[in-house]
Amino acid sequence: MRIEGLNDFTALTTSQKNEKEVKPFSEVLEEFVADVNYDLKVAKEAERKIAAGEVENLENLMYQIAKSDISLRLITEIRNKALESYQEIMRMQV
Repeated sequence: MRIEGLNDFTALTTSQKNEKEVKPFSEVLEEFVADVNYDLKVAKEAERKIAAGEVENLENLMYQIAKSDISLRLITEIRNKALESYQEIMRMQV
């Protein structure tokens, strides 16, 4: 039994893989830290607006504050896991 178009499928998946850019972990981490920093700045501005009474949409401001809190917790956990991994590797006997 001959399956037509199998070569076209292989060529398609190969070209899709070549188009997909793989970023190094350090670059992904740098971008994530920059995003967290931006979220924290936006949250600080939202808190200032709430304190000054410049509230147009309280729901949106509270969302920004909660988002920055979650992203800060996430980056803290990533740091903790990276440190734990490093310490575990250093305890390994060669």
